[in-house]
Amino acid sequence: MPSATPLRPGRILSTIALAAALLLPAAPAAAHDELVGSDPAADAVLGESPEQITLTFSNAPMTEDGATEVAVFDEECSPISSADPVISGVEITQTVDSPIDGAAVVQWKTVSSDGHPISGQFTFTVGADGARAAAGDCVESTGQQAEGGSEGFNAVPYAVGGGILFVGIGVVLAIAIARGRRGGATKS
Repeated sequence: MPSATPLRPGRILSTIALAAALLLPAAPAAAHDELVGSDPAADAVLGESPEQITLTFSNAPMTEDGATEVAVFDEECSPISSADPVISGVEITQTVDSPIDGAAVVQWKTVSSDGHPISGQFTFTVGADGARAAAGDCVESTGQQAEGGSEGFNAVPYAVGGGILFVGIGVVLAIAIARGRRGGATKS
């Protein structure tokens, strides 16, 4: 009569770990960086024109050439910023070339610290009679302009997760094969 094979703690733990890896949901992805403030603030009504616009983010954006763009338009949809934005830590500063009288729209796009493109826009007004609505419709936003190449499917998290899963299954199989060969050898 064949005897029952004793249960091995290592095999039980491996089986539980494999089952947990396959059945438990993946941890949620970390949120992308975001704009946490600006000077002037969105929808602000200012008494005098600012000399620069400062955007503050939750983490420092990437500083590579072309990774950041900031455009400022007056209420006639004329660009009023021409210099490249300056990145310092979590802040991006864009100078304003000419005084603003009325509404202005600020459009920005950058690459966040995790490598994902982010973009947005906001308006503010200088003087009480600014036509904020007109400035908001000036041009296609920098985010919309970038949609063709910078937005879209990001395969990196799936590739990393698949690689980890592949390696994990390979380790479990290698251990099972090695133990099977060791246990299958006959003693003479």
